[in-house]
Amino acid sequence: MPEAFSSQRSAGPGHLCPGVPAVVREVVDRTALFVDAGYLFASGSKLVAGEKLARSQLHLDHDAVLALLVAVAGQLSGLPLLRSYWYDGASAGPSPAHVALAYRPELKLRLGSMNEGQQRGVDELIASDLTSLAQHRAIADAVLLSGDEDLLPAVERAQELGVRVHLLGIAPARENQAAALAQAADLRQELTHAEVARFLSRRTL
Repeated sequence: MPEAFSSQRSAGPGHLCPGVPAVVREVVDRTALFVDAGYLFASGSKLVAGEKLARSQLHLDHDAVLALLVAVAGQLSGLPLLRSYWYDGASAGPSPAHVALAYRPELKLRLGSMNEGQQRGVDELIASDLTSLAQHRAIADAVLLSGDEDLLPAVERAQELGVRVHLLGIAPARENQAAALAQAADLRQELTHAEVARFLSRRTL
């Protein structure tokens, strides 16, 4: 059965329309985590290294970052996790790191393309997943780590469908997240330097 389909049962005594089945909707009590890897690398490197570095110059501890983000998602929403979504660009198929991520439980890897070092199609993938989960009542809350204003329509559509959207940023978020996206979010939180340094560092020679 598709996720978040509501259950139905006949009404008990006191139903306003005797003989007509009442539709009783299940309470949606899950959150989903959406991670824009491009934003994480770009803003994270500026925070921990003082400049935007190429990915080849950085080490990302996937175990540490996912543990932290899942914990933050739980704290923000107070709800169990449906799954995490990891979005990235790939120029010549999945990298070994992407393949490793794809095998993780409760994580869905979504890959766009890369063009001249820039992600392409990633925002569309995030928007599609966010709106689809909202439309199917699969989640009550969404925790989004990104900063792109192109996600604003999807965020607002999810909110129209009853989803609370928590925007997670990397300090200083006002410098790396679109103001319109930040203003639209229901709640906002930043990852601090100490938190980012737990999972992202400059590679040593």
